[in-house]
Amino acid sequence: MAENNNNRNGKPQIKNGANGAKNAEHNGASNNGVKSAEFKPPSRAAAEKALLSVLQGDVKLERKSLILKSIETYGYPKEALLDRSCESLLTKLKSLTGIVINDMLDKKTLSVENRLYSAEEEESEDIAAEGKPLSEKSAAKKRRRRKKPQNHAAPDQKTKAYPDTGLGKVLSEADKKFAEFKKLKSDTTKAASLADASQKYMSHLKRHIVSAINEAGGEFFEQLSMKLLLAIYGKSVVKNELTAGPDDNGIDGILTIRDAFGFEEKVYFQSKTKLSERKNVSIKVARELLGVMRADRVTKGILITNSTFVKDTKLFAAKITPPLELVDNTRLFALMRGYKIGIADADGIPRIDDDFFLNIT
Repeated sequence: MAENNNNRNGKPQIKNGANGAKNAEHNGASNNGVKSAEFKPPSRAAAEKALLSVLQGDVKLERKSLILKSIETYGYPKEALLDRSCESLLTKLKSLTGIVINDMLDKKTLSVENRLYSAEEEESEDIAAEGKPLSEKSAAKKRRRRKKPQNHAAPDQKTKAYPDTGLGKVLSEADKKFAEFKKLKSDTTKAASLADASQKYMSHLKRHIVSAINEAGGEFFEQLSMKLLLAIYGKSVVKNELTAGPDDNGIDGILTIRDAFGFEEKVYFQSKTKLSERKNVSIKVARELLGVMRADRVTKGILITNSTFVKDTKLFAAKITPPLELVDNTRLFALMRGYKIGIADADGIPRIDDDFFLNIT
C-alpha cells in the first residue's frame, strides 16, 4: 500500500497536529486563529492504527461514528476541525479514514464484525457504502463476487506502481485499458474499427469510475460530489459544508448560493454509493431527502449516485415540489467528464485521474 513513509511507526506526526505544517497551502478557514490548511493529514499507516485502537476489545461502531472517533485520536486541535467545507482538514480526514477502512476490509485486518451499524433494513448489497449489518458468510460471498482486475500492463506500456488495494487494482485496470486504446488510436491501419473501440473504451471507463468510487468509499464520494457541485455552481457559491455524520438527517452537504441580486438560497445534496450498478436507489431515499428539505424550507435538492434509480424514484422526483434533481451514474460520468472532476484528458483521450483518487489529502 502506498503511504507516507515519513511516519513508519504509525503515529500521527507532531507536525501534522499541534505544531502545524507550514508548507501546506493556506486555503483553510480560520477558527479562533487556527487555520485547518496548516495541518497535514496522517499517513495511512497512522489512520489504520487509529482505527484499530478505537476498536480495541469488543467495541463495535457504525461506520460514521468509527470515522469521527478515529479522527479524535489524530491529535489535532479542535479548532482546526471546525471547518467542514470541501477542502477542509476534517473533510480530507473523513475521506482518508473511509478509504483506509475499505482497504482494511479488503485485507481482512478489519471485518464487518468490528462495526455496529444501524438496524434499519436495506439491501445487504449496500453494506460497505451504506453502513448496515452483514453476516460474515454474506460478506465473504460478496467479496468473492466483486471482481478484482488483474494488475497487468499492456505489452508496450511502462508499469505504473499502484497500491495493492481494491482501489489500486481498479485504477491499474483502467490504466491498462487506456494504454490499449491509445495504441489502437495511433494505429492508422485500424481506423475503420476506431468508432466501435472508442465506444467500448468509454463503457469501460464508466465502469471503472463506478468501481473506483465504490472502492474509495462513501466519504470520498461525498467529497467528490461537493467538488462537482462547486464546479457546476461556480462563483455563485458563497459557502459550502459537508455535513455527513451520525446525526446528518440524510443530508451529506449544503451549498449556499447567491444570485446577481444578492438573494441567497441553500442547496441540499445526498450521495449514495452502491456496490453494483444494478442496485437502484429506492424511492424511500428520495422521500427522506424531500422531507428534510421541506422541514428546513429548502427549495433545491440533488440526489447523486454511482448507480441508478428505480422508475418510481424518477416519477416521484419529476412531480414533487420542491423539485428534486437526480444524478445517476450515466449523468455523473458525463458531469465528471465535462467539468474534469476525477477524469482527465491525456493525449486527447479521457482517463481516470489517478491523483484525484489516490492523493485525496
